[in-house]
Amino acid sequence: MEMKVLLVDSDQRLMGELTVLLHAFQCFRVVGTARTSTEAVEYVQSNDVDVIFASHQPADPRTTSVGEHLSAVLGQSHPHIQVVVYSGSQEWAFSAFRCQCAGYLLTPFDPLALQSLVNRLSYVFDLQQAKREVANRSIMIKTRSGYQLTRLSDILFIERNNRKNSIVTTDGQEIALLGYTMNQLEEMLEGCGFYRCYQSFIVNLSQVAAVRADNEAKNYTIRFKGYEGVILLSREKYAELVTLLKGRYAKINI
Repeated sequence: MEMKVLLVDSDQRLMGELTVLLHAFQCFRVVGTARTSTEAVEYVQSNDVDVIFASHQPADPRTTSVGEHLSAVLGQSHPHIQVVVYSGSQEWAFSAFRCQCAGYLLTPFDPLALQSLVNRLSYVFDLQQAKREVANRSIMIKTRSGYQLTRLSDILFIERNNRKNSIVTTDGQEIALLGYTMNQLEEMLEGCGFYRCYQSFIVNLSQVAAVRADNEAKNYTIRFKGYEGVILLSREKYAELVTLLKGRYAKINI
């Protein structure tokens, strides 16, 4: 998939030269141009952009393009956009990286330096795409009223109770399933961020808010974001789940 690029520069010659170089890599598609930082910010409000290449011209952002300014502003509103700054001087490189720019190029453009940068941009872009795909991934399930498409990110957990399986979603809805065993559901969700924490529970790891252990009562439970109740966690799987969550999520409350 191509990265959608916005070029920001008041120098048409440099912009044209960069366009030719980017076209040669065959992983970019220039979707727009702007002369100033103000124009660039306005453009991304209504258009999809993955990468911005901006000239670093230290002046009023209303009259010229300032890559460092762009990175600082978009880092708050559009953190997924990678901003690359270029200039004829190394003088502003440190301040550019301090503002979380994805890269800094010197002019005239060095194809080898650009190649190294493109590799990093592509790597981050691929990670972002994979994250979006996981967030939007859905599962087709059979219910008592027919087949239903449910987004995986909307699932809190799956529960088996009285020989019946059901999905509990983030909005509190309970979807009764038809014709599945817990083993089959576990296999269907393999590799999608779900974990069999108990014989009768499969949880969405991204929705876990806390894991609690009462060693005296030998009681282990899991809490979810926005869900008042708790579900049981197998004592044998407590340590494994804690290790798994610590490796994936920094904000988990354990």
